Amino acid sequence: MIAGQPPRRGKAILVIAAVAAVGAVFPFLLAGEPFLLMLASYALTAAIVALSLDLLTGNTGLLSFGHAAWYGFGAYAAGLLSKTVTSDIVLLVLMTMLATAVIATLIGAVLVRQIGKTFAILTLAFSQIIFAIVFVFSGLTGGEDGLQGIPVPTFFGLQVFKPEVWFWIFYGVLVISLAFALHVRRSPLGKAWLAIRDNAERASFIGMNVNRLKLIAYSSSATLAAVAGALFVLFNGAASPDLLSWFESGKILMYVVLGGVGTLVGPILGAIAFTVAEHYVSSFTDAWLIYFGGLFVLMVIVAPGGIFGALSGIWTRGAASREAAQ
Repeated sequence: MIAGQPPRRGKAILVIAAVAAVGAVFPFLLAGEPFLLMLASYALTAAIVALSLDLLTGNTGLLSFGHAAWYGFGAYAAGLLSKTVTSDIVLLVLMTMLATAVIATLIGAVLVRQIGKTFAILTLAFSQIIFAIVFVFSGLTGGEDGLQGIPVPTFFGLQVFKPEVWFWIFYGVLVISLAFALHVRRSPLGKAWLAIRDNAERASFIGMNVNRLKLIAYSSSATLAAVAGALFVLFNGAASPDLLSWFESGKILMYVVLGGVGTLVGPILGAIAFTVAEHYVSSFTDAWLIYFGGLFVLMVIVAPGGIFGALSGIWTRGAASREAAQ
C-alpha cells in the first residue's frame, strides 16, 4: 500500500460527506421559496448529465456531440413506462437504466470502433436519428407537443410532489453518482480508461482491450445520462423533443468544458453555474446566448482548466502563500 493513500481516501470521504450534509439542509434554507428549489433541482439535473459526459470524455478522451440522445431517451422511456407500467419511481429508474444499458451497449459497440472526429460526428448523427424518431412515432411520443400526461410518481405508495423531496432525490443521486465516479477513477478500470485517454495505441500495445474499455465507459455514461432524464421527466411531468436536440447536446458539452474536462467535480460546478446564470440572464434579454458565448470564449482563454482549474489554482497559490508566511 502506498504511504499516504489512506489519509487521502479518508479526506475524500469526509469532503463528500460534508458536501452531502450541506446539500441536505439546503431546502430548509429556502423554506417558502418553491421556485428556487425547483431551479436548484433543474441545476442538479444538469449536473448529473454533465458528470455522465465527463465519465466518457474526461476518462477516455472520446468526445460526444450527441450526448443529449441518452438524456432524452431516458426521459421518454421513463415517461412512457410511467403511463403504461408503473408509477413507482425506483422501478421506473431501474427499468430505464436497464433499457439504456442494453441499447447503449449495442450502439456503442459500433461507435467506439471509431476515433476522433468520426466518433464525435457519429454521436451527433445518432442523436438526430433519435430526435427524428420522436416525430415519426408521434402517436406514441406526442411528436412536437411532447410527451404529456405523465402521472405523479410514487415511492412506496406515497406520491412524490413536494419541491424539497425532489431536491433531496436529485441531490442524493448526484452525490451517489459522484462517489461512484471518484471510486471508478481510483480503480483499475479508471486507470485503464486514463491510459486510453493518454495514448490509446500504447494501451492496446500493452494488451488492453481498448474497444471493450471504451464500450464500458460509453454504456456507463449513457446510463447515468438516462437516469437524469428519467428523474427530470418524472419531476417535470412532461418531455419535450428539445431534450434530444443538438442544442441540448451543445449545452451539456459546455457544462463540461466550462467546469473543467476530466475533473468530475468541475462539470458539476459548470452545469450548476450555467443553469442558474441562464435563467437569470435570459429573463433580462432574449440575446442571452451572445453573452454566454462571449463568456465561454473568455473562460477558455483565461482559464483553460475551467472553473475547477481556476479554483484549484487559487487554492494552490493561497496554500503556498500561507506556507511561505510560516
